[in-house]
Amino acid sequence: MDMAHAQHSPETVRTWLITCFAGHVGLPAQEIDPGRPFSDYGLNSVGSVGLAADIEDHWGVVVTAEEMWEHPSIDALGLLIARKPADRPADALGSAN
Repeated sequence: MDMAHAQHSPETVRTWLITCFAGHVGLPAQEIDPGRPFSDYGLNSVGSVGLAADIEDHWGVVVTAEEMWEHPSIDALGLLIARKPADRPADALGSAN
């Protein structure tokens, strides 16, 4: 399947986001509630940019600052990522392969 048009399962994205986000906020993954807003964990705009960069690197999906604002939790952002097509072909992706 062409990664540029592949969609990822929300569960897979959610699991990855929990681990990635936990690293950004310095907490164990099991302490992250995917329904809580990122701001509850102290994620600021700089952290949001870093998280968005990790998402693009791993999934090949660009998440804008506006989309981060409109999808302020792991659950919400995970659904967005799962539904968005990749912006880069599979051979350009690093760890998503």
